[in-house]
Parts: sequence; structure tokens; C-alpha cells
Amino acid sequence: MVDNGQNKINRTLERQQNKVISLIDKVLEDLSKEIEARREGLIDSNEIPSKVQLESIFNDLCKMKGELSPEKYYPTYTRQIVDSWDIHSKLGDKLLSVAQEYKK
Repeated sequence: MVDNGQNKINRTLERQQNKVISLIDKVLEDLSKEIEARREGLIDSNEIPSKVQLESIFNDLCKMKGELSPEKYYPTYTRQIVDSWDIHSKLGDKLLSVAQEYKK
């Protein structure tokens, strides 16, 4: 039988995982819209972030969602955002927040 302390740890871990999954799902939706806007020519495809960069981040988020363990998989997209994206990018802020929660 598992003691109450372990049950509490398991529930806390499950809540944190659900929070991260929810954040990833929301930002995947935003990324999909950005990628589609570039495909349709609504946004210059050479603009930062590029369609290729967004697709790469989309794949990173899918891997994160599958692993749910920063020890097994940690995304590299955060460096791209910090180095080359507009400092006021709302999407960039969301993506950095997801990485931060995932790391926890």
C-alpha cells in the first residue's frame, strides 16, 4: 500500500503534468495559426519567426507533450526566441512560459 505522502506527490505531479499539457495545447493552436498565416501569404514567410522555425518549435512542443520529462527531452527553441525574436512577441512569451513550466 502506498503511503499518503506518496499519494500527495503523485497528485501534485499529475496536476503539474496536466497544467503543462494544457499550456502546450494552447500554444500549439497559436502556432498552427501563425504557420497557416505564412502558408497563405498573410505574413511574409521570411519574417522572424519563419515558417520553418515555427514548424520546428511545433515539433518540439509535440515531443515535450509526449515525454513530459525535461530529463528525457528538453526543447532548444528557447534560445532562438531570446536571440532573434522581437522582445515584445506575445507568442514568444507564451512559448518561453511553456518551457519554464515544462522544466518544473
